[in-house]
Amino acid sequence: MSYINVNIQNVEIFSVSMPLKSRIKMAGVILDTADNLIIKISGDNGLIGWGEASSAPTMTGEFVEGMVSAAKFLKSMVVGSDIKNLADIKVLLNTPLYGNQGAISAIEMAMLDLFARTNNCSLIELLGGPKRDSSRALYMIAGGTIDEEIARAKEKQKEGFDAFKIKVGSNSAKEDLMRCSSIRKALGNTAFISADANEGFNLTEAKTFASEAGESGIDFFEQPVPADDISDIKDVASSTSVPLGADEGVHSLTDISELVAASAVKGCSLKTIKLGGIVAVLEAAKHAHALGLNINLAGKVAETSISGNAVSILSCLVPNINWDVSITNQYLDVDPVSESLTVDKGRVRAPTGLGLGTEVDLDILKPFIKSHYS
Repeated sequence: MSYINVNIQNVEIFSVSMPLKSRIKMAGVILDTADNLIIKISGDNGLIGWGEASSAPTMTGEFVEGMVSAAKFLKSMVVGSDIKNLADIKVLLNTPLYGNQGAISAIEMAMLDLFARTNNCSLIELLGGPKRDSSRALYMIAGGTIDEEIARAKEKQKEGFDAFKIKVGSNSAKEDLMRCSSIRKALGNTAFISADANEGFNLTEAKTFASEAGESGIDFFEQPVPADDISDIKDVASSTSVPLGADEGVHSLTDISELVAASAVKGCSLKTIKLGGIVAVLEAAKHAHALGLNINLAGKVAETSISGNAVSILSCLVPNINWDVSITNQYLDVDPVSESLTVDKGRVRAPTGLGLGTEVDLDILKPFIKSHYS
C-alpha cells in the first residue's frame, strides 16, 4: 500500500495529574488522581498526533517522572525522522532504551495518530479495518461501602452496562466473597461479573476466594496472586471454581505462552502500557487467541479519551473480546479532549474520525499540567 510520508518535527512532553470522580480502591493502592504522560508530535505538514500512557508503578515499574525522562530520550531518537509506513514506527522505537513500555506506547500512539491523519484516514482503517463495530464495555466497582457499591452498580446497569469488574484483594477472601455475592444478587443472573485481585491475595486467600468464587456469582477471577510465581497461579487454578485470567503477568508473547503451558489461565488482559504499544497489543491478542484464551482489553485507571479511543479501536480489531473492554475515561472528573469517548448502553464504538478521532484540548488540560517540555 502506498502512503503519504510525514517528517517528525517536534515532540512535546506533558506530565499531568487529573482528579477522579471518586476515590478508587484496589489491592495495595488508593487513587484520587490519575498521573499520566501525554505526548504531542508535530509533523512537517502542520498536523499533530497525540499519545498517552498512565503511570502504573505496580504494573510496569513506571512513575510519571521516569516516563517523562524516557520520553525525552525517545524524542532525541525520533525528531527529524520520516514515517513512510507502519514498519518505520516500529524501527524508530527499536532504541537502546530498556523497559519503559508505557513511555514507548505513548510515543507510538502519537506517531500512529499523526501518520493516520497524514493519510486522511482513521487509525482503525490504517490498522486494517474493524472485525466488529462495537464491543461490550465493563464498569469497575472499587471503593465505598457495600451499599454505595451496589447503588453504583445498579445505576450503571440501568444505563445499559451488563459487564462489571469488582476489585478484590484489599480485604480478606471471605469479606470479598460476601461483597461479590451481594453485588451479584443486586444485579441478577444476566450480568457478567469478574473479580480482580491485582496480585493482592496470598496463596491461601487466593485459593479460598477462587474455590468459592462461582458460588458468589463470579464469572472469572483475574490475577489472584503475584504474577512472578506461575507455580502459585497454577496452584490456584487447580482448585478454582471459575476461569482465571492474567493481567500483571502479561508483558510479552512469551509470558502468554508460559501461562498457557502451565495450564494456569483461560484468559488475559492486554494493555498498551504493558506491551509497549498498539501494534504490540494486536500481536499479543492474535497469539493469545491462537492459544485459545479469552481476551480483555483495558486502560489503566484512569486515562483520557486519547488512550480510551486507542483501546476502543483495539477492541474492534482483536480476534476476540470475550472478556470485554475497560474504558477508563469514564472515571475522570474532567476528560480534556475535543470529543470525549462515550459508552452507550453498555457498548463502546471505535471512533471513525481521522487518526484517533479526538485530540487534547490544552485549555481544558492546563490546570492539571505538572510539567511541559517542548
